Amino acid sequence: MSLAIYKEHFDNTYQETFNKVNVAKEIVNMRFEPVLKYGESVERVAFDISGVYVRDTVRGAASTIDSISDTSELLTINLEKEANIYLSDGEMTQAGPLNPSQIIGREVAIKLSNDWDARCFAETRNALYDFDNGDLTTLVSSGTAITMSSTTVPQMIARMPAKLHAQNQVLTNLAFVVDPFIASDIEQYIMSKSIDLAGFVLKNGFAGPIKNAELYISTNLTGEAVFAMATQPTDGDTVTIGGVTFTFKTVLGVTAGNVLIGGSADAARANLTALINAPGTTTANGVALSAANQAIIQQQLRLTATNDNTANTMTVVGIGSGALVVSETLTDGTDTWTKNFLHCYYGKKGAIDAVLQDKKEVDIRPCSDRRGSNIFSSYLGGIKTFADGAKKFLDVLIAR
Repeated sequence: MSLAIYKEHFDNTYQETFNKVNVAKEIVNMRFEPVLKYGESVERVAFDISGVYVRDTVRGAASTIDSISDTSELLTINLEKEANIYLSDGEMTQAGPLNPSQIIGREVAIKLSNDWDARCFAETRNALYDFDNGDLTTLVSSGTAITMSSTTVPQMIARMPAKLHAQNQVLTNLAFVVDPFIASDIEQYIMSKSIDLAGFVLKNGFAGPIKNAELYISTNLTGEAVFAMATQPTDGDTVTIGGVTFTFKTVLGVTAGNVLIGGSADAARANLTALINAPGTTTANGVALSAANQAIIQQQLRLTATNDNTANTMTVVGIGSGALVVSETLTDGTDTWTKNFLHCYYGKKGAIDAVLQDKKEVDIRPCSDRRGSNIFSSYLGGIKTFADGAKKFLDVLIAR
């Protein structure tokens, strides 16, 4: 008979928690933070002189007077987020030297920082110009993300600063922010040229210089995927995003994640879109997801979906999700995920303005109605890409 019971020993340390590395603070501009007070916003005015021309002068004739105009943009403090937990007195007593209020509270605060980081990098989509596969060989973006290879990596590294320079930007103080896998693809090319990117110390996501820019690695980038479905699905067909499965049904039923097919492909796609955007709500067209799957869609991936009946597509965007993991099992083999890519930042540091007006320290408050404490962590802030900032960086689309 083999032994099944062993003497247990208590180790007064928690298991290690692995967190994302925050990079946005190295990229965004916090210039307005010292001057803002509670309830205030920042308004910046931009003038337009595109209608002013250099003309020939005719002596004695009246001059042509061109018109100028101006507009204003506002950075609003409209992000108020919190992450809170409850610990009972009993849990605190039994934990003994582990001190869960401080250790767990710190990890919760890091989750909050990750949220801020992800929302800063979501601004990458607001760049005035994309950079994609079309830019590698022509002067026009095609909408097709770059697939990394020994051919496209050097093209991308050479062409990105060229496109930025063509927009009258000075190529100084540049950053290129990618995920670990893209960084690996870049490193493989560089190593083939006897340059050791791995020799640089990874600090705050910094991984070393790449041509004109400093390379940063982040797992908080925005992911995007496009699902093309022009044919009405069959009962039992599925679409999966981040491990969460949605099942098309002719009769809705009560199973979590069921989506009503309806009378057409457009109806089915619209019903799927609605359930992704409101995963906790059961309607006549969709059954709410389980609490665990709701958390994946709303909190982990921060997904939003957009239906397009003209293009027969649904686009999903995940803020801070990194590369989205998607799949489908559809009877019609022509309907599938056609695009899956990351929005990577390339351009001037400080092009995106961000304000953390109030980031509270971890706050432990005794409960009034039970024995124990609530532990609070929160931030109040705003993020804005002004029109002049949008010209200073590129939204680089890289396929995954």
